[in-house]
Amino acid sequence: MRMAAWFGLALVGIVGILIFTAHQHLDHELRQEKWDRSHPNYPEWSLHGSYTDAEVHDILGELIQVWVWVGLPALGLALGAGFLLANRSLGPVKRINKALAEKNPDTLKTGIPLPERDRVLTELVSQINALLLRVGNAYDEIGEYSSRVAHELRTPLTLLRMRIEQSAQDMPPELSEQLQEELSRLSAFVERSLLAAKAEAGRLEVKRSSVDLSALLEELKEPYEILASQAGLDLVWVVAPGMRVDTDPDLLRQMLHNLLGNTCRYASSSARLRVFPSHRSTVLSLANDHGESRAPGGLGIGLRLVSALATGMDGHHFVLRDNGRVFAVRLIWEPTSP
Repeated sequence: MRMAAWFGLALVGIVGILIFTAHQHLDHELRQEKWDRSHPNYPEWSLHGSYTDAEVHDILGELIQVWVWVGLPALGLALGAGFLLANRSLGPVKRINKALAEKNPDTLKTGIPLPERDRVLTELVSQINALLLRVGNAYDEIGEYSSRVAHELRTPLTLLRMRIEQSAQDMPPELSEQLQEELSRLSAFVERSLLAAKAEAGRLEVKRSSVDLSALLEELKEPYEILASQAGLDLVWVVAPGMRVDTDPDLLRQMLHNLLGNTCRYASSSARLRVFPSHRSTVLSLANDHGESRAPGGLGIGLRLVSALATGMDGHHFVLRDNGRVFAVRLIWEPTSP
């Protein structure tokens, strides 16, 4: 629309200058210049004449009226032509944006199609594809590194836990309990990292079934309300009854625990969980105030895991929004074809 408006404005400006120049020239000729005419039978005679002011006003008025009647349709045609020209010119850009919006970690290295017969856009898309290839390679390397690190940590942590359990009688109970808690936390982190790396690499094993989301959240409601109360957090729980989703039950529990755990850990004073139908989809919305967080930000593995799990399952979408005051996430389940 902006390009069409500039096109129409430029055309109106050019035509306006031409009309103004013609008007001034004609006004000068009719008002100030007198015309001379010789009589054919009497060449020595010269007839001089000019228009009256009334005649000049009448001629110029009719001329302006004609210009207005012709100019308005011409302006409309100019705007239409400008819009079509701009739309046609921006078509490749729209296709590039659409192709970029459809990219995910698995398709980064495939690039986007090159536009036809446009040298400038072809060079731009070539640079974008080169950048996507580098990002895709880096993403794969990070995923492989995370997976290797998690695998390397799993065995030592298991052995360390076994040794602590065997030596529990030889150490103070408080120290033993503290070490067990830290090892459990590290083990859970390692397991989540492995699961996220597996999901991001497309190696996620999904066992889908119809799950009663409302009943599952009702089961989780009491323990998380207790955690929220202990943290001084006002947790509002609004879940529509009978909400069923097609998903993996174990992975769904993992996503819900991560989201609710992060909320109870990092929300400032209030949070709101809602589950509701939207068109043919089911939406879980979880929002909390940002404020001054009661705990420092972690490594982000919880949200990364939820995003990876949602990306790895058809019909699942994960949306995150953070404007500095409100932190909100959405899980959206869409029906999948059988």
